Amino acid sequence: MKKFIIVGSAGSPSDVLKILKIDEKLRIPVIVCLHFTGSVMETFAQHIAKETDHNVEVVQKCTSLDAKVYLPEGEKDIALVNNEMITVHKSQSKVHPSISVLFESMKKCDPRDFIVVVLGGLGDDGKEHVGELRKNGVRFIVQKNPKFKYLPENISEALEEHYEKMEVEKIRELLLTLNRG
Repeated sequence: MKKFIIVGSAGSPSDVLKILKIDEKLRIPVIVCLHFTGSVMETFAQHIAKETDHNVEVVQKCTSLDAKVYLPEGEKDIALVNNEMITVHKSQSKVHPSISVLFESMKKCDPRDFIVVVLGGLGDDGKEHVGELRKNGVRFIVQKNPKFKYLPENISEALEEHYEKMEVEKIRELLLTLNRG
């Protein structure tokens, strides 16, 4: 089963909503890893559920992946246990949830199952892992014309030329296509 992963930081929450508004029930898991203060995560999860009608789970413990949207509990990092399970850990990072922790956890999984969307943001969180993930078969989509270009530019640089660039609407269409199988 494909897994659709959305990572980002500043300026990304509204784009996440646009991508998730596919007007049909999810049939694949969507993992969202956006830098947020801990107190906002639950509110953002509720907002996603209200705006999209998707089932949304705030991950608090080891959980089997199903066809819904997953976000980590506040101040925690989200990580894959294997291709079918996800968990959270107390964050040791300056920013959380840490994209680096999520990407590192993906290394022990079948990379062909993952499509990673990099939205706008600050910093270079996750940059150190993307080259290896790409070489192993993870597909990367980088947002074209984000509000905050630093995170996508830093990850694009690490991917060299091995990624696709798309506008938010095209990313939404990709999710819809993957959802339909």
